[in-house]
Amino acid sequence: MIRKYQILFLILLSYVVVLSFYPTITSDFINLDDPVMVIKNPDITSLSLNNIKHILSSYHYKLYHPIVTLSYAIEYSICKIEPYLYHVDNILLHLLNAFFVFFIIKFLSKSFVVGFISAFIFALHPAHVESVSWVSARKDTLYSFFFLLSILTYLRFNKIKHKPFLYVLSVVFFLLSCMSKPMAVILPIVLILIDFYEDKFRFKYDVLKKYIPFFFISFVFSYVAIFGHYSEQEKIISTLFAKTINFYDVHLNYLFYLYKFFLPIKLSCFYPSFYNHSGITPNFVFYSSTILYLLILLVVLSLKINKKVFFGFFFFVITLFPSSGILPTGLAPVADRYTYIPYIGLSFIVAELLCYIYKENKRLRYIIVLISLFIATSLVYLTYQRSLLWSDNKNLMTQAIDYAPEKADQAYLLRGMIYKSESELDLAEKDIVKSYSLNRDNAYTIFHLAHLKQEQKKYLQAKEYYSLVPYTNTDYDVVLVQNIGLILDIEGNTRKAIDFMEGEKSRKAFFITDGFFNTLALLYYKENNIDKAIENMKQAVATNPLNGEYYIRLMTLYDENKDFINFEKIAFEGLKNSDNKTVILNKLSAHLFKKGKYDELKSLLISHFDLFNDFSYFLLGNVFAINANYKKALTCYTMSIMLHRNNGEYYFKRAVVWYMLNKYDLAQKDVERAQKYNFIVDKDFKEKLERV
Repeated sequence: MIRKYQILFLILLSYVVVLSFYPTITSDFINLDDPVMVIKNPDITSLSLNNIKHILSSYHYKLYHPIVTLSYAIEYSICKIEPYLYHVDNILLHLLNAFFVFFIIKFLSKSFVVGFISAFIFALHPAHVESVSWVSARKDTLYSFFFLLSILTYLRFNKIKHKPFLYVLSVVFFLLSCMSKPMAVILPIVLILIDFYEDKFRFKYDVLKKYIPFFFISFVFSYVAIFGHYSEQEKIISTLFAKTINFYDVHLNYLFYLYKFFLPIKLSCFYPSFYNHSGITPNFVFYSSTILYLLILLVVLSLKINKKVFFGFFFFVITLFPSSGILPTGLAPVADRYTYIPYIGLSFIVAELLCYIYKENKRLRYIIVLISLFIATSLVYLTYQRSLLWSDNKNLMTQAIDYAPEKADQAYLLRGMIYKSESELDLAEKDIVKSYSLNRDNAYTIFHLAHLKQEQKKYLQAKEYYSLVPYTNTDYDVVLVQNIGLILDIEGNTRKAIDFMEGEKSRKAFFITDGFFNTLALLYYKENNIDKAIENMKQAVATNPLNGEYYIRLMTLYDENKDFINFEKIAFEGLKNSDNKTVILNKLSAHLFKKGKYDELKSLLISHFDLFNDFSYFLLGNVFAINANYKKALTCYTMSIMLHRNNGEYYFKRAVVWYMLNKYDLAQKDVERAQKYNFIVDKDFKEKLERV
């Protein structure tokens, strides 16, 4: 039972967590997986049943995390691509996870203080800023949410045996955790560790059978994760162990994470490899295994005293195991985000140690309190500072470069891409060339160097670099083909560009992107092949229904083809799905007005009042004026003028309405304003107004 003063401490924890991560709330997306995971992810643009089925049955960039993608889809349905909600939800998930840690540790230790200190360290450890501040790290906060809920319900089930519903709930939470991130598969071992700590583990069938559903789910998702990581060719030509296991790296990684837990300074979003794997292995690599095994031996010997150190340390070891380097983890050999759950075990050890010294030695109590306050203050300060850093894309990359300048090829590349997006092409070239000099084998760097040369209109150099990029990775090979096509077109070889792109599309099993179809459509349009342009632009829309520009271009093509049925059909689809609804609304409204479909136009505009701009009010005013509803027309024209004061046509239309309402002086003033803004006023109307 939690007492009132203890609730105040938990409220204080909530306040400190929100304060420490506050810079994240107002930050933008990070140019590090966020474009792939959220900004340009077509899977999150719909919550239709078909799309949910697609999400649940598909890998996303070699990972199976449908619950994460669904969470983005829910947020997208509320705020589209506004980063605010995504960041707020990450912080809320982190705060809930901190509470779950508190309840779990309190349950195991039977101590509010131990639970609170553990939760505080977990919630405010600077290494966790990456998992909270980075939208693409939602995998960590979300899998942990279900992972910890599974543990909590399992603990309750262990305590209340006559409630099997809790057991089922624990299994369901574990399933959801595995569907959020593969690291969750280690939970069955954690449950055995918990039962060992509580003296409830026995090698008896009645005890072991409760682990069977957990292990079954674990094996299934381990298979899904590992075999989703490799291509078909890799599965055939290499064995699992040859590709995944490097024991030396595992030892070094564990020691690195231990060091960063107790001294969380000089953190980085990119940590380099500890040594060159293709060269001579340095001695410290061999020593790392000795140090780690000696530490494990000391932990095992601590069982003679109690199980606390053993439990905390092996909670750390077990939960970190999937990301320790023994299994595929992507490009990063080590990363702060991998410690999100594992550091709970180390936090528990520190909390127990502080409480033990405080209880057993009265003379050291004040010192322990001061040490605890120092640790708490340091964690809050470091976390806040790291949150500030993660809120700035460019500074984050600069800090990663400063951490290891000669091994920061990825950070140089990403900072160069930021400069390129800001049209700082000289700074972009400096960084991308530096990235290339540090790692000439990174096809991604070569591709962006080629694209930079293309942006600088140095087409010969661009083609030269593009020729160095191997056609092996769907992340860039399609874009490479479309960029070469654009260069050929700029050089005056439009037909050659089309033939090249069509040939590559049919010759290779490309993961064709919306940009590829869009480029091909524009090339066909340049050759006046409207039908082929429409065909490819339709595919661009189907591939990425979020991009409003595709709808607008397709509407233009249908308009030129005088296919007004499909014009209106694609316009309404764009109003439903795209990120540029206002322009589509204006284009469709102008079309309906031109066709004399005034009732349809009026209904359309009124139903999309949230998208209104000056042009929308202007067209609605025209409809009211045609129907002789001059007062409403006057209101609409006035709103148009308020939103766009230097449009002469708006003043002229209002002048006509003033005239119809017998307000001739006001009509004359609006005519003068229309002329001031270079609108040619109808001569007959002007003379008629002057006569009156």
